[in-house]
Amino acid sequence: MIATAQLPDEVLRAALEATDEGVVLVDGERPGHPVVWLNAAFERICGFGLAQLAGGNLRVLHGGDRQQPALGELSAAMREERGCSVLLRNYRPDGVMYWNALRIVPCRDAQGHLWWLGFARDVSARREMEIILGRRTDELDEARQQLVEVDPTDRLTGLRSERSFELALELAWFSCVRDRRSLALFLFAPDFFDTYLETFGRVAGDSSLRMIARSMGAEFRRASDVTARLGDAQFAALGINMERDMLESHARRVSNRVRDLAIRNPHAPTLRTLTLGAEVLLAHPVTAGDWRAFLEDAKASLAAAQVAGIEQLAVRDYQPPDQGFGES
Repeated sequence: MIATAQLPDEVLRAALEATDEGVVLVDGERPGHPVVWLNAAFERICGFGLAQLAGGNLRVLHGGDRQQPALGELSAAMREERGCSVLLRNYRPDGVMYWNALRIVPCRDAQGHLWWLGFARDVSARREMEIILGRRTDELDEARQQLVEVDPTDRLTGLRSERSFELALELAWFSCVRDRRSLALFLFAPDFFDTYLETFGRVAGDSSLRMIARSMGAEFRRASDVTARLGDAQFAALGINMERDMLESHARRVSNRVRDLAIRNPHAPTLRTLTLGAEVLLAHPVTAGDWRAFLEDAKASLAAAQVAGIEQLAVRDYQPPDQGFGES
């Protein structure tokens, strides 16, 4: 029997090396919180070796994806010297994204020096399956809640519901990161639709929305395409790995179909038929970013464009905003 409560250093190191969970040790007091040690499992998970990470900050694992809410939670826990668990999008050296379930624990040695132990698990397969099943968990707190079923269909148009579209967008983002494919987000909205509703009422408005939905659906027929109604009078579609020079013509065909419907909007300030504005945002998720910010960017741009005029159409490349371990 060992007559001490402490494990010999060599036994402790062997135990940490033998575990399947990734373990990393970070200096909590030196500037930049440099990496001091990591086990083989951590190397396998992140794709970086000790020689690449030693002396540096683990923010390298986040790539350019620095706006994740979980990073703020992680930074707050480190400032307050308390343990926490977060779910992070991390990136290997080749740019491939994976979901990292990271738990950090503060500890002080006999001299009072602060160290941080990190325990990492690659949960990408589980995360993807949750999304495929039409369920999702948002960051740590929501991940602990019961998974919620999602109604997949918008009852007015037969397209995907807004919530179902968000799940599809998250899955598409994840898949494009993994497979290094581009992702095109198309947003459409009828111009001066509030004027149309004031003139003809809700029943006629709903009929027009159904016709617009059919016009859009006719142009997005690939098995990987996703079409949805967002809010009251906004429509969205996803195109995976579409050629960039196809995007404008694809969106224009949808707008032309709606114009050809000749839906009267007699009190609109300009053209007296219902027209469609469009915004197309092209992302290469392997360069990092966040699908929520991607969607909000497109919505904001479309709203601004519709103020400027009718049948506005823009095609843009998405630039994610520029926040470890991962704090500086």
